[in-house]
Amino acid sequence: MRGASMNGPSPMKLARVHRRLVVLMSLAGLLAFVGGAGVEPLSAVLATAGLVLAFFWQPSPALSDRLERAWLVLALILVVRALFHFFVIEDDIVIPVVDLLFLLLIAESLRSLEATNDIRIYSLSFALLLASTAYRPGFLFLLAFMSYVGLATVVLIFGHLRTQGKKHGTGDIPVPRSFLVTATGLSVVSLFIAASVFLTFPRVSQGWAGRGEVMATSLAGFADEVTLGSHGSRIFGNPQIVLRVEFPEGTPTNLQSSYWRGRSYDRFDGVRWSRSDRLPPSLVPPAWYAKWGSEVIPQKIYGAPLDTRVIFALHPLMEIEPESEIQPIPDNSGDYLYWGSVSPAYTAYSLAGRPSPTQLRSAQEGFVPARPYYTQLPSLSPEIRSLADSLLTDLPTGYEKALALEAWFQREFTYTLDLPRTAAEATLDHFLLSRRAGHCEYFSTAMAILLRTQGIPAREVNGFLGGTWSDFGDYLAVTQNQAHAWVEVWFPGYGWVPFDPTPAGGNRGSASTSWLWPGRFLFDAIQHRWNRWILDYSIETQFNILQRTRNALARTQARTPEEPGGDGRAHPFGILLWGVGGLFAIGLVFWASRLKTEKQQATRIFLSLRESCRRAGMPTYSLHSPLSLTRYLESIQHPATSAAGKVVNGYIWARFSGHVVQDEFEKDLLRALEDARALLAETSP
Repeated sequence: MRGASMNGPSPMKLARVHRRLVVLMSLAGLLAFVGGAGVEPLSAVLATAGLVLAFFWQPSPALSDRLERAWLVLALILVVRALFHFFVIEDDIVIPVVDLLFLLLIAESLRSLEATNDIRIYSLSFALLLASTAYRPGFLFLLAFMSYVGLATVVLIFGHLRTQGKKHGTGDIPVPRSFLVTATGLSVVSLFIAASVFLTFPRVSQGWAGRGEVMATSLAGFADEVTLGSHGSRIFGNPQIVLRVEFPEGTPTNLQSSYWRGRSYDRFDGVRWSRSDRLPPSLVPPAWYAKWGSEVIPQKIYGAPLDTRVIFALHPLMEIEPESEIQPIPDNSGDYLYWGSVSPAYTAYSLAGRPSPTQLRSAQEGFVPARPYYTQLPSLSPEIRSLADSLLTDLPTGYEKALALEAWFQREFTYTLDLPRTAAEATLDHFLLSRRAGHCEYFSTAMAILLRTQGIPAREVNGFLGGTWSDFGDYLAVTQNQAHAWVEVWFPGYGWVPFDPTPAGGNRGSASTSWLWPGRFLFDAIQHRWNRWILDYSIETQFNILQRTRNALARTQARTPEEPGGDGRAHPFGILLWGVGGLFAIGLVFWASRLKTEKQQATRIFLSLRESCRRAGMPTYSLHSPLSLTRYLESIQHPATSAAGKVVNGYIWARFSGHVVQDEFEKDLLRALEDARALLAETSP
């Protein structure tokens, strides 16, 4: 028949196509969970291997029955494990339950093609997708979710065809590849509609998820303590991005010298800095910081959740506006923490200036908060006290002393990531008197302690220094590699002023040389946009978008020839865009209406054939489906078998191939119908 040559590649059997699509949908669910909760290596690898095996191979019914007994034993073991985690360990039960989902999904996917387990596989894969939302899913979840929705649409179509085929006794009918393409197109339309609904309808507030992101862990990076006792190894980099900073009013020019202040510490025991439990208030009056300058730098900061819930910002921080569900809380030292289980997002307002040397030289007498705490000293050797006296005694002011120490360390010492070889060398004495090399914590500790020997209040501060500008996302990416420590010195009338004694090269963030780094920034920019516009997309954000769109349209309509860009004519690109969109829409409607009409004509031809068969006295069961009709005619060797077969094959091709039916092809169907009618009329009772 003429239409047969238009089918293209040989079609696949419906049952096998459906099973493979279901397996791909399950793999998308697995990827979604990995994108939300992270990777559990063993279970994820085994689950992936099982699903890949199911894509290429299905067991016979007999082997499937034997495997089912093995799956049952393993499932019982995993159920006991989940109950043990829940009732005995009182641990997170999501991972054990997901492992059980993995097993059940593999078991159902590796059943024979004859098994009627479609609903179970659908439910298990959807449960896996749903489990991933218990965490804070990332951009990888978006890709997996889109794949899942697209595949689910196609799977449901093919599953319905398979069910109807079994119901009407047509067996495993062939499926043209063009039909698969058409079904995939429908899934794309479904995704487009879902995205439109997402943008149109209000959202609940972000922060509803109870788990949040996985806490950051680091080989090097910010921690809520400063310790000098590590030895016998080297500090290795950690490129995990922990802060993304946007600058709404323009990017500052000195990004690499931006100190993202986190925590301060007042007590040093010789090895470790800590915070005193009963530290009196040491807040700085806002009027003091106002003397630093009038320029304010707004920073829109999106932070990753760390073990310590710290607000990071440029110093001095004057105001905080939360954007996520967090509550900033200042403590007695002037540091900011926050309450809340979501990733912190906030706008910080900091002053850009710094007191002049003249101002700091004159700030000698005045109020000093908690002086005993910020001048506290551990047991020091006479050599360190003598060193401090030799360096600082002859200098007249605290500013000269701090400036001299800062310059001395930068000139006479070197920065290294290599830790001391032994515990005996991991001391302040060895650093100052022998090694004269170390990482930033050694320099900041040494400067603070030497100043305290002169009665000058000083404290240890840690946070991050600098960052790397992301051209993909227009923000500053601050990684764990930029973790840094420095010193703050108290000046009456001006507050805590930072000094950094670490020599050049002390910013670990500048040492990132991985060839994956540019690609990492691209992915992080996508991830950042995902967090902002998907996970944190609230009704306020939606309202702002709609308001900006409305204002933009209003400005476009209100333009006059005198306004910039308003020459009284529409923009050529806009005309082209609307024109192409309109032509595409008209063409799509025309093609769909034509295709629908032609498919309806083929359907009418087949229904006319079936009515002729009914009048010829054919039994009812033979009229249930097109293929059962032709099989019945073949079984009784009816002379109309050949002509009826042409009508049936042509109807199936026109109905399900997705191709446009040509006029000549339709004429062939009508001629075959007339031949079949004539032969059926000759044998009718």
